[in-house]
Amino acid sequence: MTVALIGLGFRASADDQIKKKDGTILTGQIISVSNGQVMFSTHSSTGSVVKLPYYLTDIDTITMETPDAVTKVKGAAPATVIAALEPQVKQFAGLPVNWVVEAMAELAEAYSALGQGDKAVAIYNQIGTLYPTSAYVDFAVASKAKLSLQQGKVDEALAAVQPIIEKANKNLTPSPAEGGLYATAFLVYGQALEAQKKNSEALEAYLTVKTMFYQNPALADQADQLAKKLRDANPGLGVD
Repeated sequence: MTVALIGLGFRASADDQIKKKDGTILTGQIISVSNGQVMFSTHSSTGSVVKLPYYLTDIDTITMETPDAVTKVKGAAPATVIAALEPQVKQFAGLPVNWVVEAMAELAEAYSALGQGDKAVAIYNQIGTLYPTSAYVDFAVASKAKLSLQQGKVDEALAAVQPIIEKANKNLTPSPAEGGLYATAFLVYGQALEAQKKNSEALEAYLTVKTMFYQNPALADQADQLAKKLRDANPGLGVD
């Protein structure tokens, strides 16, 4: 699959499929999303190409492959991620498929990594608006809390992640995606507690990532490093 062509809307890929709430199934290519509508390209009965908009509210499910432009930048440098994902997010934000919201979260993280917190927050807020029932809403909340913590807003960061921490403590068998989400929240939680000199509680938060929410190796490694640093600075420190 090649990178989607903005404006042309055609991709060299398997056909996309829209299933409407009335049972109608449409096969063709999703071109873009805007103003609550999906622009869709398909062939008429005569073989000509037609482009028609369909309201998201009339759609039951959408089947669409993840574009190569998205899959190929997993783990890439932030600038590379932004260059690849920003056009995709602008074109497809709001589409009810997992890869879009995942790409939005990854794009926001890339902006955050480059110190462009305002752009990251804007995307996190957009996730909350467009995907209010997605697990990525909690990820967006945790990520915004991380930015608050970096700005020294410790109490604000703690208040934001507390509901996620409570939810995580009730989930004994998290999926890999949930594990990564909860790890992000617990890392923010631990660092906020550490900033408040609550070292034992902070250590417990880091160890929770290592023992329960280790599904993302990079986050588990970060928790391990934070725990080691905290213990080195506080010999004999343990969990209450």
